[in-house]
This record gives sequence, C-alpha cells and structure tokens, in this order.
Amino acid sequence: MKSYNDPAFLKVLMVRFFIATLFCTLAVNSKADEVVFDPLETIYNSQQGRELVELYYQADAEPEKVEAELEVLNNQGAIDENPYYKAIYYRIKHNITLGRTDIEQAEVIAKAMYQYGQDVDQQWVVAEALTLKGILAARQGEGDKAKRLIDQAIELASQLNYHRLWARALNARGVLHSRELQYEASLNDYHHAISLLLNIKYNNFLSKVYSNISVVYSRVKDWPNAIKYNELATDLYINSGAASFEHLVVLYSNASHIMLQVNDIEAATDFSQKSTAVARKSNNAQLVVNALWTQGELLINQQRYLEAESIVMECIELSAGMYDPLARNQCLYGLSQVRLYQQNFEDAETNALQALAGFTEINNQDFSLSVHQLLANLYQQTERFPQAITHLIAYYEGRKKQLFDKREEQIFELQMKFDTQLQEEKIALLTAENELAAATLEKKGLQEKLWMLVLGISFIGLVFLIHRYVTHEKRIKHLSSTNKNLFMQSNKDPLTGLHNRRYLENFVEHKAIRSQVSYYSVLMLDCDKFKNVNDTYGHEVGDEVLKTCAERLQSCIRGKDILARWGGEEFMVLLALESAELQSQVLKRFNNVIAEQPMKIAELELSVSISIGATMPVAANELVKGWLHYKTMADVALYQAKGQGRNCAVISRNEEVL
Repeated sequence: MKSYNDPAFLKVLMVRFFIATLFCTLAVNSKADEVVFDPLETIYNSQQGRELVELYYQADAEPEKVEAELEVLNNQGAIDENPYYKAIYYRIKHNITLGRTDIEQAEVIAKAMYQYGQDVDQQWVVAEALTLKGILAARQGEGDKAKRLIDQAIELASQLNYHRLWARALNARGVLHSRELQYEASLNDYHHAISLLLNIKYNNFLSKVYSNISVVYSRVKDWPNAIKYNELATDLYINSGAASFEHLVVLYSNASHIMLQVNDIEAATDFSQKSTAVARKSNNAQLVVNALWTQGELLINQQRYLEAESIVMECIELSAGMYDPLARNQCLYGLSQVRLYQQNFEDAETNALQALAGFTEINNQDFSLSVHQLLANLYQQTERFPQAITHLIAYYEGRKKQLFDKREEQIFELQMKFDTQLQEEKIALLTAENELAAATLEKKGLQEKLWMLVLGISFIGLVFLIHRYVTHEKRIKHLSSTNKNLFMQSNKDPLTGLHNRRYLENFVEHKAIRSQVSYYSVLMLDCDKFKNVNDTYGHEVGDEVLKTCAERLQSCIRGKDILARWGGEEFMVLLALESAELQSQVLKRFNNVIAEQPMKIAELELSVSISIGATMPVAANELVKGWLHYKTMADVALYQAKGQGRNCAVISRNEEVL
C-alpha cells in the first residue's frame, strides 16, 4: 500500500474527493452541516478548563499530585457551577481511584456522575457515566451488564453526535465482543470508533483502539496485521506525549505476546521487561499482575518452568481479592502448566479447574478453550481417557466459534473496507478547510466556477489515474511473485518440511471437493511418550525424531494422500480411498514404518512408535461440511489407541461420537 505522504497518490485521491464534494455540494447545497458535539473543546477554551484537561491526562501518572491540585481548583468554587468542569472533575476522580485499584470508590464516583447528569439534565454527562459504569462492570467480569450499559451510552452519544464519547463506548463494546470471540463485530466497532476520532482535537484515545485491533488479529493468528497495528498504536501514543501507565503496560504486554508467537524471543523478552518496569513504577497492583502474567506466559512458552513458577505465584498472591478476575485466572492457568510440567498432577488439576470456572463465569471463551486443552493433556498423561475425551470435545466444539479456520477472508475484507474508509477520512481532513471556504461563495457564481473546475480537474485527474494504473500494474506483478513465496513459507512446517496445519485446513475448505477423490479417512497420528524423549535426550534429539518420523510417514503415502504436521508430536493424514472401506492393515503400515526399525540419531538408537486414531471413510463433500466433527472423531480414536497400549490404530465409528 502506498504511503499517505506520497504526493502523487495524495493528488489522485484529493481530486477524486474534490470532484465528489463538488457534485454533492451542487445536489444538496441547502443541507446544513452536521455539528459534532465536543465538550472538551468548550472546556479547553478557558484557562481553568485547560488546567482541568491537563490534570485529566496526568491523573494516571501522578495521582497524588493531581488529586491535591484538583481539590485546590474545586475549593475555588467554579467547578460546581459549570457542568463541563464538573463532568471532567468526576472523570479525573474516577481515574485516580482506578489507579489505586479502589473499585468500590470508582463505582461510587460513576454513580454520582450519573445522578449529577440527571439532576442538571445534561444527557452527555449521563452518557459519560454510563460508559464508566459499563467499563467497570466489564473489568469485574459482568459481561451482560457491561454490554447493556455500553449500548445505552452508544445510543445517547450517537443522538447527541458526541463523537469522542461515542468512539470510547464503541471501543469498550469491541472489547466485549472480542472476549466472546465475536471478532467481526469487534472489528466493526473499532473501525467505526476510528472514523469518529479522526477529526477530533486533543485526542490520545486513537492509540487504544489500534492496540485493541492488534489484539483481535493476534487472536486469529494474523501476526503481520497484529504487529502492524501494535506498532501503529505505540507510535501514536508516544507522539501524543501522554503519560498513562495502564496504556503503556497494555502496549508492551501485547507486543511481547505477539513477538513470542512469531518466535522473536529477544523482542518478546524486551517488551515484557518494559511492561513489568512500567507496572512496578506505577505502584498499581492490577498493572503489576497483568505484567507478571505476560512475563510468566513468556517463560512457560520457552519451557523455563522453574523461573515461571515464582512469577505466577507472585501474580496469584497479588491478585487475591482484586476487582479484575481475568488476571488471577490467567495466573492460575499458568501455575497449572507449571505443575503439569513438574508432574504434580493433583495441583495441576486443581488449579486448571479453578481457572476454568473463573473464565467460564466471566465468559472469556478464548482462555476457557485453552484450559480445556490443558486438561485433556493432563488426563491423557494420567491415563484418565474418558475425562480427556470430554475436555477434548469441549475444546473442539468451542473452536467452532473461532474465526481462524473459516473467517480470515471475511476479516481481510473488513480490513480492506476500513482502509478505504480511512483513506477517504484522511483526505477529507486534508482538504476540509479549503473546501469549506469555497462553499461560502454565492450560489450562482459558485456553480459557474465549479463546472469549469470540474472539467479542468477531471483532465488532470485522468492523467494522474493513467500514471497510477501503470504503477499499480507493475506493483501487482511484484506482489503476485511475493505472495507466492509467502504462501509457500506459511504453508510449510519449517522443521519437517511437511505441509502444516494451515495448509491442511485450507485444503479441506477449498480443494477437497475438487480433488476427484471419492472418500477420505482422517488419520491423527501421535508419537508415543515423546515427552520422555525430550526430557531424557533434549529437544535437539526430539526434533530429529520428528524429522525421521516425517520422512518415514512420507514414504507410506500416495499421490493423492495429504500428510501434514498438525503440531508438536502430532501428524495428520487425509487418506484418499476409492471405497467406503478402510482396512486395518492400511493403518498398520503406518505403525510398522515407524516402529519396525530403531531410529539412529547421533550415537543413539531409539525405539519409537506411534498411536493412530482414524475415522471411517467419508465422501469429500461430507468431510468439508463436518470437518470439525471428523477431526474430533479421529482425536477421540487416538486417545482410545493410547488407552489400548499405544503402537496401534483405532477406527472410530460414527455412532460412538454423535
């Protein structure tokens, strides 16, 4: 995408916008411009108002100093006489109490602000208070109440054309949607919020919206967009000169999580350390807990469990009785992972079940699914296979609601739509002053001059469009070549060279029906006791075992079969068949190719085996429609194979799962 600072690009877009503006002016010149209501501009027009605005932006960084100066202003008497000053007074007091994690006092202030707005019949103050109350409810895990309050605030703000608050409330609702895995609704709210914020002065909130968009993309594993929006949020925030400990902790924590997922451990560690440093500097226990979870997550993902243990223990200790239950449940989940590594299965189970109950209570589906996956692994290791299957099915059923499999294209379309809208809004801002000045001319004289301008500008625009067309034609060819390389990189497992999960999922969704294969059987293959290999010989030997398994499995498949590394020590095969029969000896062939000969790795000879779970053959169109169901069947059969002693294959029958 061209930079918005590219002069040629700007000229073309400005011409297009100008022409559209001229025609619209001629057609609807009698319609008055809609006035945006912005009380902050009114407040900023006076000396005392500017002092209050400055205090508002400093409340998070210097709460004690701000509180003292606020009371000095309040004692002068002017605040009580002015609803604009009174409203920002309540906002400052609210931010100070949140900085002290005094949730009860924050609720008292929000209620007082709401009542004040009702008493003086200032609906914009009521809307502000509703937003504060909704955000407080969300932070305490009361999702339904939060959404009800936020919806009321959005309705009021839209009626008043109060863009600044409207955007804040949309952002809050976007977070609630995201927690419920409603990512399309979340992105719509965020993009709507941005369109409202673009022409607002004294605006530091835009960075928060971009940061939240980054979170959505990280949850659907679109790491390039996640990185882009987090960097954009950080740049906007730093350039704004604001000083919010909370926002900095969020930005650094998000950046650490994203860098971890793209395996840039050095950058992830750097951002995590920054997050923790800012949180501890703030003396805000809630922020410290959030930063500790980021640090613990990073260490756990690197399998540095001993270091992670002290971090998550401190996190749990600090979060006791804290108003935001999310952080405590995250740390319980982290402690459960540590205990599972230590093979302290009893404590691991207790912590995981506590975390699951907590995530379920606040309707955080994303973390609930992660805990289900952890419990399935725990019960499998302790050979409690019925419980493992229960949590495995819960995990896969929950993933139906995720957008990673089938909605990436929809999110991409939303993003393209938003980018177009964003360009138009920016161009509108660049040309607004000149166009509004021109619009004040007398109607008759304006019409005569405008038509002449249209002809001249149309010719200039045509020249620029031809130039842009040629430029874009070259760029498209370059992007086409680049995209092919990116596709290959994103669909190959770097360790084994096999297809990865992304490729296989995409094949099922887009190519299986056209593959001219009558039937497919879904095979889930798992290296038996692979954890023992890693623990005994190290991860380098474990990697060589996986590569050898991949080579041997590759030798067993035929032209129309699909073999992929599913993740960790798991592989998946889409076995192409001509009939609805699956012979057990076909599966035995996969068992034998792994187990018959020891693997020679370095100076070691390792005996390795695999367990296989398979589905009965299904027609290609049925596989596409019931893909999640058949994955679950194969996984369930795999656990049954583990329960039967490993190094064997189990074929799942439809009636056993339905």
